[in-house]
Amino acid sequence: MIILDTIDVRLLSKMPKELLNRPLKELDRAYIRKHIKAVTFDIDGVVVPVGTRIKEDGTGTNLVIKTNPLSPKMISLILELKKYLYINFSSGRALLYLQNFLGEILWDKVSICGENGNFILMNGKVRQIISYDEKYFQKIANIKEEIKKLAKKRRGLILGFEPKHVILTVFTKGPVLEIEKIVKKYDRKRELYCLWSGEGYDIGHKKTSKATALKYVCKALRINPKEMITTGNNLNDKEMLEFGIGVSVDPKRVSAAYAIEKKRGILGGEVIAKHLLNAFRK
Repeated sequence: MIILDTIDVRLLSKMPKELLNRPLKELDRAYIRKHIKAVTFDIDGVVVPVGTRIKEDGTGTNLVIKTNPLSPKMISLILELKKYLYINFSSGRALLYLQNFLGEILWDKVSICGENGNFILMNGKVRQIISYDEKYFQKIANIKEEIKKLAKKRRGLILGFEPKHVILTVFTKGPVLEIEKIVKKYDRKRELYCLWSGEGYDIGHKKTSKATALKYVCKALRINPKEMITTGNNLNDKEMLEFGIGVSVDPKRVSAAYAIEKKRGILGGEVIAKHLLNAFRK
């Protein structure tokens, strides 16, 4: 059995498969009580079920977005967990959405990271972690306009764009190879990522990931990555899971040091919160 103290989180991506996705129960409760000071929860697929319903008209002036809310059970678990740990949330969604979504559990000992690590709301201040030049924004604008043209040709396939500041998120009925080709067309230097989330595509600069904001959080809290539990379920969570002591709730999609097998009707975030609480309660 591996002793957790010996794990260098920077080497997780190079670890043999047998050292990845170990059962969460192997994350020792005594270690949690002694060393863990913060936990980062991913949103969709971790603390709420995946499922975004989006509808946008052709002009882009009428947009309806529906997502799953936090359950009373999840809210109760997080409120209790705040007694023992600092709570951080990370998502690809915009900060304004996240602030409204998480309203019942803000603000004491809580921060929010939005748009895949580009923004953070912490201690009453909003900070953009990474800056971009006009060329980047022009590239994103060109990609969006061409996707709009594609939407007119293939009606019903592209559902709409989620409002974001620096990344582009387009929801579709399924994978659309044309979108990936459009990104490559305008990204000659291969500076962008184009990740399929299961509901659409996130498009942004490779120099930023969810781990970017976590570095800021750790610095502000004066803790190191091994004192933070990180969670995730998708490819855009990979760097975040490698940054802290990662717990994947969908190990078939993305690996981490520890994992919870995905089960219908059971939220991985609830399982993780209960495991952490059991460590502190005892």
